Amino acid sequence: MEVSLKRSDVPRRRRMEIVAAIKTTLSDPSIGARGDSGTLKRIAESVSSRIRDAATHVVVGRSEFSANLRFAKGTLAYATARATSKGPTLRILVFDSLTLGSGASGSEQLAFQAMREENDEAPAARRKGGATCVSGSEGLPNAVVNTALSALNDTSVDDDDDEARASGLRDALTKKFGSFWYVISDDSDFAVACRASELPAQHSDDEGLVRVVMRFVRGKTTYEVWHHIAPFDRFGLTKMTWSEKAKYARYGMIFVGGLATMWYRSKCTESPDALACQILPKTVPFMLGLFIFFVVTAHVDAAAWKKLGKEV
Repeated sequence: MEVSLKRSDVPRRRRMEIVAAIKTTLSDPSIGARGDSGTLKRIAESVSSRIRDAATHVVVGRSEFSANLRFAKGTLAYATARATSKGPTLRILVFDSLTLGSGASGSEQLAFQAMREENDEAPAARRKGGATCVSGSEGLPNAVVNTALSALNDTSVDDDDDEARASGLRDALTKKFGSFWYVISDDSDFAVACRASELPAQHSDDEGLVRVVMRFVRGKTTYEVWHHIAPFDRFGLTKMTWSEKAKYARYGMIFVGGLATMWYRSKCTESPDALACQILPKTVPFMLGLFIFFVVTAHVDAAAWKKLGKEV
């Protein structure tokens, strides 16, 4: 099995996690390693499920697909992989979406913009050889779908300039509905396993939520576009490894333990019969055990990552 990172700006542990996810996926006989659309979809979903992050997207294709997107710094990895010497070479792109930094969700932002633009966008006219939405339009605001179709059917763009058309698609959606749009296009099969914003279904019998993911076909080229804003994480807890979390937990326990000791000496020498003064000493064995737990598990976590690094 061959896995080669062609571009990566991710930290070492994240890089090892991505490579391990790709290798584990391609070695799973139930998933397969062929280049058909169904297999590509299973590979993308499997790699995504093995990378624990609420903002990670995975794209798998057979050729050099075009990607029009912005990604969070330190999250992009582009790899080629081949399960066997006779198997197809797959291109795998992994990245995280950006966050607003304000705590607002992508659904809230997009719903507001789509509602505001709902009556501004005329239905896209059908024309021979034009783009069609093959999936994802059901339940989405008409303004979003029609804006995408209008951009893909723009007559000012050369018919064979698919990259310019994909860029125009993202620019049109960004101009009307804000940033955080992602567009993948190619004339060969590709699959996307993505996180996506969700909106209440419109113009549909289904009253649930629909994911903002659309797939269009124009000529021989397929375009997949989706919207997502990464969850707001003020302290970066979701990006920390367990050993890092355990380290800060130990620091917190030392700080709290110091404060508790100072309080005990100042208060309990005068009134040792107080309920708090009787309970506090009994918590010492538990806190000591918890401290040892954080030390041991952090060591195990670090050792596991070191072993994984040697394997990949």
